[in-house]
Amino acid sequence: MQKTSRMNSALPAAALGAILVAEGYASLATEILALRRMVPWAGSAVSVTAVLLAVYLAALAGGYRRGGLLARRGDPRPRLAVRLAVAGALAAIWLSDLGTLAVFGLPVPPLAQVAAYSVAGIAPVGWLLAESVLLAHACAPWQDASARAGGIFALSTAGNVLGALLTTFLMLPSLGTASAAIVLVGGLFVASALASPRRVPLAAAAAMAAFPALDLWIEATQYVERNAYADYRIVELKDGGRMLEVSGQGASRHDAQGRGWDYAERIEETLCEAGETQVLVLGAAGMTLGKGAPCPLDVTFVDIDPAQERIAAHFLDLPVGGLGRFVAADARAFLRGDAGGWDAIVVDTYSNSRTLPQHLLTAEFYRLARSRLADGGSLYVNHLTWPHDALFRTRAERTLRSVFAGCSAWPVGIEQGRGWHEALAGSGNLLFRCRKSDLDGDRAIYSDSLPRADLDRSLR
Repeated sequence: MQKTSRMNSALPAAALGAILVAEGYASLATEILALRRMVPWAGSAVSVTAVLLAVYLAALAGGYRRGGLLARRGDPRPRLAVRLAVAGALAAIWLSDLGTLAVFGLPVPPLAQVAAYSVAGIAPVGWLLAESVLLAHACAPWQDASARAGGIFALSTAGNVLGALLTTFLMLPSLGTASAAIVLVGGLFVASALASPRRVPLAAAAAMAAFPALDLWIEATQYVERNAYADYRIVELKDGGRMLEVSGQGASRHDAQGRGWDYAERIEETLCEAGETQVLVLGAAGMTLGKGAPCPLDVTFVDIDPAQERIAAHFLDLPVGGLGRFVAADARAFLRGDAGGWDAIVVDTYSNSRTLPQHLLTAEFYRLARSRLADGGSLYVNHLTWPHDALFRTRAERTLRSVFAGCSAWPVGIEQGRGWHEALAGSGNLLFRCRKSDLDGDRAIYSDSLPRADLDRSLR
């Protein structure tokens, strides 16, 4: 009797295969797009990835368990269609601008926002897709249980592979985040219709159409580009300049006189004053450094996003290739293969308004950067400081000074009349300039037991 019931609810092999590949694709693509959606709000730190993956895997476990129970209750095809459609609708909502804004506008710490987004928005998608795998298993033609289970999970995993590769290397770089979400959601809609076309909920179908379409319109009208790395937008400023906004932060400023942000102007003035003309910039943004400098600077820009040069050319109204040398690479990977000899290296690599890549904050990275400086060369590091970032600021500065003996800090704004205390107490740019010297790595301190300050002075 059970065998007869299963045969009556079986789906054609081609339809079942398409459903499972679409489910697997959507499952992995949802994780990737969720991580990408969080970059402007929470950055791309390992902790963000860990929270999302832990929550999503827990949802998969629960969904597999629940799906196994549901598969025993009558014809599984209508349930399969409903779950695929609702998963598509939820993905359309929570992978949209409105979905992320609903959570990341909450007045809680960033990691709590990540947890809320993962639990409330992304986990239900994973749960429903996991249920769908077991319901699809119940729709498979009758055969040995082990062979059937192996085939079902092999097809779903093949979809995972496609979701990871196509979303990362084709959809996001070529089409943008909205189009990548449309492909994901469209695949689930087709899969739902293949399972049981009459059981696709109209509300879910409407959500699958409306939210991605709205996102596509926002992307086309408000952004220069939204790819695998960042959201890029050009904003006209009231003072006649224009700003390149990268994932919510004002990354670069430029006007007809070539003036940038105050911290960039300070770097240019110091480079010229010190005669540091061979400059490596890690973190290209609008590629504006050197454009309005008081002396000629030979600048090489490095950025992980290959589209950065094209976006900067659009921002500056210059032809691609006329902005200086550009290399698309991870900053640390570039330094490992670089011959060095730079007069100055500028590190300005924010993922969003608060987050620096962790591998560019370590003592090992600073030692690598130091090794690529010419003798007497300088490392410039830009930190965006916030009132409640005292712990990060203290440890980041201590790490930097553990490699370079001579580091000076400049709170941007002092030159415009802000007090020293005011400049450090609020949010703003804190610039460090660290010069390579023979004293780098010196750990000695003065104490009552070793009072050698006068002796050290007499030796120099």
